[in-house]
Amino acid sequence: MDQQPPPFEPSAAAASALPVLRAVAETLDSLGIGTCVFDEADRALVWNRTFLKLFPEHAAHIHVGEPYQANLRRFYQNRLAAGELAAMERYVADGLARHRNQQRPFAFEHLGVRLWAASLPLPKVGRIRIWQVRTPIAGPQGAQILSALGTTPIQDDALFEHVADGVMVTGTDDRIDWVNQSFVLMYDLPDREAARGQQFEWAYRAAWQGQITDGGVLFEAGLATLADSMGFVGAPFELPLPRDRWSRVIAQRSPDGKGYFAHVDISALKHQQRLLQAAERRARESEAILKEKSTLLEATLQRMEQGVLMVSAERVVEVCNRRARELLDLPQELMERRPTVDEVFAYQEASGEFAHTPPQTLSLVRAVDGLHVPHGYDRKRPNGRVIEVRSVPVEGGGMLRTYTDITERRLAEERIRHVASHDGLTSLVNREAFLESLASTAQTARSLGVGFAVHFIDIDRFKPINDSFGHAVGDKVLALLAERMRRIARDGDLVARMGGDEFAVLQYPVEQRDRALGLAYRLLEGISQAMEIESHSLQVGASIGIALYPEAGGDADTLLRNADAAMYAAKAAGRDCVQVYDSGTELDPDPD
Repeated sequence: MDQQPPPFEPSAAAASALPVLRAVAETLDSLGIGTCVFDEADRALVWNRTFLKLFPEHAAHIHVGEPYQANLRRFYQNRLAAGELAAMERYVADGLARHRNQQRPFAFEHLGVRLWAASLPLPKVGRIRIWQVRTPIAGPQGAQILSALGTTPIQDDALFEHVADGVMVTGTDDRIDWVNQSFVLMYDLPDREAARGQQFEWAYRAAWQGQITDGGVLFEAGLATLADSMGFVGAPFELPLPRDRWSRVIAQRSPDGKGYFAHVDISALKHQQRLLQAAERRARESEAILKEKSTLLEATLQRMEQGVLMVSAERVVEVCNRRARELLDLPQELMERRPTVDEVFAYQEASGEFAHTPPQTLSLVRAVDGLHVPHGYDRKRPNGRVIEVRSVPVEGGGMLRTYTDITERRLAEERIRHVASHDGLTSLVNREAFLESLASTAQTARSLGVGFAVHFIDIDRFKPINDSFGHAVGDKVLALLAERMRRIARDGDLVARMGGDEFAVLQYPVEQRDRALGLAYRLLEGISQAMEIESHSLQVGASIGIALYPEAGGDADTLLRNADAAMYAAKAAGRDCVQVYDSGTELDPDPD
């Protein structure tokens, strides 16, 4: 008789979330994405059919409440060669650690396919893991997996190819480095290579070539918008295109000067806005036309994915579609009685809607003449969602206001900024971001009259580890040291990887020299602790140089240079010690 799994009762929070988790799992199933959800004790709660297709070794074995360790053992039992089975528990322990601490997606090969794996925490529930096929590998197993999934994997070199919107990446000289196929189609280019090395104005002109039919009014207006907007990266702008098309361009630059541009086709939105404006005009001309068109207008509004609010010249909210009510949490009973703009504003203010809205923006929103002036802004709601608000006056008085949820776009922009400013191995800030923070701190300290310290840290005896055990072990050493330094530093301190085995810490504020020394010695002690990596007992040390503001300099470059000089003085003094710039004396490694 088969052994029955032990009884399992999920926590109250996990149990209440199970219906939603099952719906998510089924939704991912329809996209060919495997998923498995674990509770806070790393026990299986929910999985989908795609998960079992990607990992058939778990079929008929996985059960609710099964520990993730058992799942990993079954995975490695089928994956490891005979000579590796003795080390299985180490593989299981490493896999469990990755599961609990994973922050970024990673790729691996299994049963003939290449998979991307991601893991995210679920507050009060546990963790969700997802897997997606990216690239098939030659062999029958991969073909069988793809056949079972009934899907085509995304290629590794096509990160943006399957995005419906156009994507353009520019270099520091504002010339195009890369575009996706959607961009090529949007601007009627012969191919993507034609755009490489050109400026975006070239692509815009190419789209209009041979298409100007209105005397060039729209084309010239688009060129003027382009010239005005390209210098204000981050502010969306709209461009007219031939054949009654429109593109909204959203840009972001990374600290190294590269540009990332999303080109969204908003032709349907423009068409809908014109329809709404025309409907409003005709409604004022004839009550009969208003009654005839209101049904069509209402149907259009209720199906739109964008929130729409139409206000009359008397400041009465004539139209508020379903999406606007959802995005703004407006009660249906309030909006059905056609309130004034001021009544809606009072309700929102009382419910804390504008808690994150800057005062100057709030003044514009509530101003009486705001109905006659086109304006727009992005508003962060109390629930954390970010809404793009755009208002335009309509003929005869009144206003058309649209609401678009841009939360995901903002998160994507934040991810791009994070990648550009952080070291991929250690997740610490990189050299460029550290120097920017150092320069800002120096300016703040100058105005407030406070001191701070720059610690420059070079890891001693690291090169022999790389030479003896390889870069993979060396990378794990650096990642572990980074985590130690991050734990030792205070919440207000900034820890950075400057490159190779060099690190830096910005300690702010520091009123006394002993406070800087205290942190330096704690860092020295933490770094020198023995570590166990891939069955190797390893130990390193550090040489730490300290530059104190303002004694060692008043600007970022001078402070970093002097901290670096103090670090070399520490090395010359015998390593595994601390030196303060211009101290002239080797410090006792144990000041107590």
